[in-house]
Amino acid sequence: MNEFWFTPKLTGYGAAPSTWEGYTLVGALLAVVLVCSFVMVRRGNSYRSIFPLPLRVIAISTVIFLIVCAWKTDGSWG
Repeated sequence: MNEFWFTPKLTGYGAAPSTWEGYTLVGALLAVVLVCSFVMVRRGNSYRSIFPLPLRVIAISTVIFLIVCAWKTDGSWG
């Protein structure tokens, strides 16, 4: 089934969710960001890296989210 999850915005750049799958994908990304933020706040200044693991998880999740959004959008973003 090749149903689109997102519709392009009428003005600006990007897409908006139009089905429950799209809203679920947005909610999943939001959950990942919130959990990683909570972990970073709880750990405080104990990170020795400039790009700690929670930030890497957020970055990778965001890239995957954008790829799926572009793939499942009905039309172009621009």
